[in-house]
Amino acid sequence: MRAAAIELPRAIRINSVSPTAVTESMPTIGALFAGFKSVPAADAALGYVRSVEGAQTGQVYRMLG
Repeated sequence: MRAAAIELPRAIRINSVSPTAVTESMPTIGALFAGFKSVPAADAALGYVRSVEGAQTGQVYRMLG
């Protein structure tokens, strides 16, 4: 993210939201994430909103359960 943020023009920001696994998906993909805590989709969505509305750029917002 930081490298991409440096390359962008000044008024453009770039961030990402990285939930480990979304709770609502665990019945389907839970075996792939054994031992990880999941994050509710509503919390991941809030992280996305904050990344869009915030002033920071080049950040990875890790959503830890």
